[in-house]
Amino acid sequence: MNREKVVKLLKLFPEIDSEISVRRGILNDLERYYDTSGAINYDGMPHGINHISNPTEKTALNVPDFVRKEIEKYTAEIAELQKVKVEILKEVSRLSLKQKNIVFGFYFHSMKWEKVASRTHYSERQCKNIRDAALDRLLCLFRKNTALTRYEIKE
Repeated sequence: MNREKVVKLLKLFPEIDSEISVRRGILNDLERYYDTSGAINYDGMPHGINHISNPTEKTALNVPDFVRKEIEKYTAEIAELQKVKVEILKEVSRLSLKQKNIVFGFYFHSMKWEKVASRTHYSERQCKNIRDAALDRLLCLFRKNTALTRYEIKE
């Protein structure tokens, strides 16, 4: 874990929700196209002979292996992104109030330095110094967090 990865994780934070929604959309599409359990009649009345009677077995037989692997992959990615988001927020919340305000403004809300300085009532130079101190503190906190050290940023 180095300072560059800390900055990349902070810049990734606002994009995590959109990444999750994209992956959920793909996951929903895969399930809609290949998961036919929604079309199975569950009223209990017999409707035919010589067919698989258990809806779960029928669904398992209809979903190809590569699709099942894709569904598992996207489900795991969504869980990992949610975990990373929670961990980033948890570690940033450990900062002092002025450091949190600077980090939230600059990285999470994508403000320019002028806007961050006017909102926090510091000069731009002071804001950058506070940001540097916050990054050093976050580097120590992120190193101790196994979820963040293991996460590989995909570009």
